[in-house]
Order: sequence, then C-alpha cells, then structure tokens
Amino acid sequence: MAVTSLEASKKDKYCLVCGDKALGYNFNAVSCESCKAFFRRNAHKVIRGRCEGKCDVTVESRSFCKRCRLAKCFTVGMRKDMILNDEQKKQRKQKIIINKLRRQGQLPPQDTYSASAKDLLPPARTIISKDRDQLYSPSYHHHLQRHRHQHDRHPTENPTEVTIKKEVIEHVQSPGSTSCSSSTSVSGATYPPYSAGNHAGSVTVTTPSPSRGGGGGGGGGMREGPTPYAPYAESQTEVRAAIGGMAVEDQFLIYELMGAMESGQFLAMTSSSMRMLPSSPEEFVNLAEAFTRKVIKMAKHVTFFKKLHKNDQISLLKGSVVDIMMLRSAVNYDPFTESWSLSTKSCLSEGSSNAGGERISAELLKTSSAETKQLFMTYSKFIKSLMFTLHGDLLALKLLIIMSLFSADRLPMVHHDHVQSIQETYARILEDYLCHRFNGESTLFARVISKLTDLRNINEVHSRMLLTMKMDEFEPLLLEIFDLPADAQSPSSGFAPSSTTSSSSTPSPGGATG
Repeated sequence: MAVTSLEASKKDKYCLVCGDKALGYNFNAVSCESCKAFFRRNAHKVIRGRCEGKCDVTVESRSFCKRCRLAKCFTVGMRKDMILNDEQKKQRKQKIIINKLRRQGQLPPQDTYSASAKDLLPPARTIISKDRDQLYSPSYHHHLQRHRHQHDRHPTENPTEVTIKKEVIEHVQSPGSTSCSSSTSVSGATYPPYSAGNHAGSVTVTTPSPSRGGGGGGGGGMREGPTPYAPYAESQTEVRAAIGGMAVEDQFLIYELMGAMESGQFLAMTSSSMRMLPSSPEEFVNLAEAFTRKVIKMAKHVTFFKKLHKNDQISLLKGSVVDIMMLRSAVNYDPFTESWSLSTKSCLSEGSSNAGGERISAELLKTSSAETKQLFMTYSKFIKSLMFTLHGDLLALKLLIIMSLFSADRLPMVHHDHVQSIQETYARILEDYLCHRFNGESTLFARVISKLTDLRNINEVHSRMLLTMKMDEFEPLLLEIFDLPADAQSPSSGFAPSSTTSSSSTPSPGGATG
C-alpha cells in the first residue's frame, strides 16, 4: 500500500502556476515543463502589461499575459537565484560527465592524487630546441648544482604511498610469501631524483653510521654506500638473468610483450620530429592521436588481446589510453628541464636528461590555464614518483603498461572475469620479475602496483582539463577515445582496434611519445 501511494503521489503532481501536469520541483516549486522554461527565460526581466495584475493563469490562458504568469511563479515560491548562469551550467555539465566516467570505472571515486607548485622545479625557458643545451641557462645550471648539493645533504624521503588492496600488501609482507635470497640489503635506502634511460636506475643507499664518542648528543651521522642498482641500459646482463630465472611460459609472455612494443613502434628505438610547434592546449592534446594509434597497433600484437571479444577490446583501449600515455611518456620526460625528448632511441641509450636532439617543454601547459597547469604539476609529481619506485627499470614499466591495458573494471565489459585473469597473469609476472631483479625489497611489488591507483586520479585531472577546452578543435579519434560529449564529436571518428598507425607522435601529458 505504501508503494502504491508513493507511485500515486509521483503521478498526481500538478503545476502550481497553471495547473498542468508536473513531474517534479523546478526552481523550488512544483511546476510543468512549460512554466519552468518560461520562468528561466523571464525571471530576471521586468515585464510590463496593460492588465490590472489579476489575470487567471490556467493551461489555456497561461500564454495570454506574461506579467501575471511571472507574478504567479514568484507567488508559488519559484526562486530566480536558483537559475544557473552559463558558468554554472558548464560546471554542472562537467560534473555529469565526471560522474559518468566514474560509473564506467575510468575514474576513481574522488581525486586523491594532486600536486602543488612545490613539487616542480623552475620552468624551462623555451618551448622547443634543436639542441638540448639551449634549454639550460646559467641560472638553471646554478639551481641544478644547488639542488644536487642540498639533496646530498638531505636525501629525499620515500614518496607517499597510495593504499592498495589489503590482500596484496598482506601477500608481499607475509613470512610465507615468495621471495628471492639476496646478499645486498636495501632496507632504509633513499633514492635521489631519477633520470630515465641510461641513468634511470642509479640509486644511492644511505645508511646510519655508528654513533661516535664525544659530546653533543648521540645522533650519529649518515654515510653513503655503493650504488646497488646500475642504470637499466647498463644492466642488461642482470635483466636477462632475472628473466632467465622465471618460468618458461612467463618468459614467452615477456618476450612477446617486448616484440609487440617494437612492432607497434610504441616503446622502441625510434626518433621523431615536429613540423610545427603546438600553439594552443588543443593542439598539444591533438598530439595524442598518433600515440593512440600506436597503442592500438601494439595491442594487436598481444595474443591475449587479439582473442578478446571486440567490444571488450574497444572498452579496454578507450579506458586505458590516458593511463598508458602517462606511463609511456616517463621514458622521454626529464624532470630537471621539465621537457620531453623526441628521440626515444637517445633516451633509452643515454637517458632522458642526456638525450640530444629536439625537445619540447611543458611551458605551454604551465602558462595556458589553471587546468592545464594543474595537470602538468600532477603529472610531473607522478612521473618522478613512478621512476623513483621502479628504479628506472624499463621492463617493469612495460609490464605495468600491459597491466593497465587489461584492467577489467573498464565498462562495459563482456567477459570481465577473463580480462581480470589476464591482468592477474601479468601481475604475477611483474611480481616474479621484481623479485629476481631487485631481490630483498619485499614491498616493491605493492608499491609499484599502487601506481595504477595514482593513474586513475590523474585521469580525473586530465578529464577536467579537457572539459575546459574547445572540443571542436580536437581530432575525431580523441573525442571518442576520451569519451567527450557527443555534441562535440564528429559523425565518424574511425575508432577501432584495427585502425592504422601514424608515423610520429610527441611526448607530453596530453600527447605521449611513440
């Protein structure tokens, strides 16, 4: 009976202004759609009429006298301060889209990963340069030396870790969990800012030294020990040994992943150049189109992906492109100059900070708007924390990328459990590789996996930035892949896992490297 009366109450609503059928409250009063639209258009106007102000407002006569109709709207309690202006409408539209992405699993429940200005180094002075040395100025060299000197005196602490699933932490910390024996202990180690590529894995262990006799308290000093992990480019023997200690089927999947990225020119020994500089944030974002096509091509060379249902392929690609873009761009990003090298080949062989050739600076993002600046600040903080955690290991980064691709919470998903089992397979491979490669760090796997959680929060910052831009200037493929409002999309974007690849792309938070 209660349900019946509730349904009846929903149906038996009538407009307090004209008496027509109403669906609910509008501007603080029960009203029909016609009176709602009338009030929105005229509430802020001064309407004069020849009547005495006593006209009867009904369904039939409501259009006869605007003055009396508006007066009755106010009489029944409609409030003009509840009418949204253009800016408020824009914010509400953004909120609707953000909530939609959250329901689809592409964004976290709330933004828990953000950055502030203190997380960044001073900006580079130029947008792009043919020579890396042109990015440096005498003042920058002075700042860099001072920064390194201060770091030597006060080593950075481990970055704040995002909470992940309880069972994962319990697994890696339990006494019975799988671990690799090690003669080198890295407990209590702190690592300086990374430099991707050749110097990505360089770390310095700082351990407490015994207290010395004498006055002045017993704190003791700190001493620096030898570097436990050589740079990735110089550690191929160790990497091959780590892979060789794994199960044969896991080795196959690792080498297949490496081959897929090479075939798709996704993370390979390639270089690219720009025909012209992006002059607006929209052009900067459009650089991601070529990257998106390379992600598609890379995925097509992964056996697990090829055997998935087509709808699942599309959902995984659309949901993971931004996450993969952030992870991939870490190879080319130099946090000291806040710029990306266009030569992946040089970054892999010499390190992102030492890579020559063209570079593109983040200055355009930092100066365009508050939203683009916030994205870059959050991105830069994440990349430094990511490579810090990975010790700059390229294979670990590749495995994290493929795990991001096979996230089963991307909606809609036809075969959720199957996709989840694929991700768990790569997670097990990553854990085993880290165990062999960095034996002795029992919580490293948990800290690496937590970066996938950080990515979801950065994705929300990225979505908020896109919603403030001129969406009609985006490439059609990006409108669909970013799931932007339909009214801004072109009739045909041509998005499908079978799309062809492009020959060039550029590293950035809006358009990552290829």
